[in-house]
Amino acid sequence: MSKKATKQVMKDMNEKLILKQIYYSDGIDRASLAKKTNLSPASVTNLVSEMKSNGLVIEIGNAISTGGRRPILLDINPDYKYVIGIKIGYGYINFMLTDLIGTIKDVKQKIFENITTELVVSELKKQMKQWFQRYKRDFLGIGVAVSGVVDSINGTVINSYLLKWKNIKLSEILKKAFNKDVQILNDVDSFALAQLWFGRAKKYDNSVFLTLGVGIGGSVILNKRLLSSYGGVSEFGHMTIRENGNECNCGSRGCLEAEASFMELARTIAEKTKLETLKRDFNMMQETESSEIEFLERAKTSDKETFYQVFSQYSDLIGLVLKNIINIFKPEYLLIGGEAMEFSEYFYEKAIQYAKGNCFNGLSENLNFDKDAIGEDAWTLGCIYRVIENNILTSK
Repeated sequence: MSKKATKQVMKDMNEKLILKQIYYSDGIDRASLAKKTNLSPASVTNLVSEMKSNGLVIEIGNAISTGGRRPILLDINPDYKYVIGIKIGYGYINFMLTDLIGTIKDVKQKIFENITTELVVSELKKQMKQWFQRYKRDFLGIGVAVSGVVDSINGTVINSYLLKWKNIKLSEILKKAFNKDVQILNDVDSFALAQLWFGRAKKYDNSVFLTLGVGIGGSVILNKRLLSSYGGVSEFGHMTIRENGNECNCGSRGCLEAEASFMELARTIAEKTKLETLKRDFNMMQETESSEIEFLERAKTSDKETFYQVFSQYSDLIGLVLKNIINIFKPEYLLIGGEAMEFSEYFYEKAIQYAKGNCFNGLSENLNFDKDAIGEDAWTLGCIYRVIENNILTSK
């Protein structure tokens, strides 16, 4: 490597050291930056001056004086560039735009019967044009959250059963179309990163996330980093919980997702109920998120006894899964999210009590259980954070 290249690499590393300190502070002065990064005051001053001139860093006021001139506080300019996030789900695409600190500027959801990469590119072009005309901001990059097994390092969707995608080089396709940095994540990994960025998970080093609903997924964070960038390490939805059970869309049998998805809950209610209207509703139901949720809501009001019975069994099943997760990972923090939290009063506490009462002795003593407080936005915010992390906070 040439001296010029080596010098540029060192400069990039030093810039990222400074930017990381600025990003995670509520305003920091140059002298404090020098102490925290172990860079010389002159180096900090020069690098900050350059970042100020290009608009990435701004001065936000003065710190309290300890004698002499009050130090000037620095912060990231949230409007320097905006970030695009995309959540590709079953029958829909969510488009999200945020600034550099995650403030949501706009969200658009579009419904489609069949989602292809050509469709994603076409719709994103339209959305980017609208956003550029409205906000007059350049885009830092594009983050994409996709259900299924995802190789985040190479930006490839290995297998998305919901979308029927296999070995799709999505990052390559989007980079070619938009000439922007593209980060591809499994959707539950994106959900987990959002909790680490905005949620209570930021207080813990080791966390586990379980999402329940139409599909079932999981993600693990160790030492504040995702356990894997491949997207297949924490496929909780495909752990076997029943020998020779229901056939799963992955091709196996007895997977958690096949036994405890919204579709299976709805099917079980339809089998057990004596109400012909409810049976008819199930037969007419389309396999989309909204219809499954709507069916469960109708069952809750029209046949409470059957609904409670099925969710009682569901809580035991989820409790068993939580127990296994605790025994394997011994997390400090375990968060449950997803569409199923709309019905949390019927299973959440019971599942936790089952897990606590059955996990290996002592493993749950200091474990903090929690519900998702961010909501639907979490699925997209995490991949947006990955774009910011990759371009502003991490040396390449």
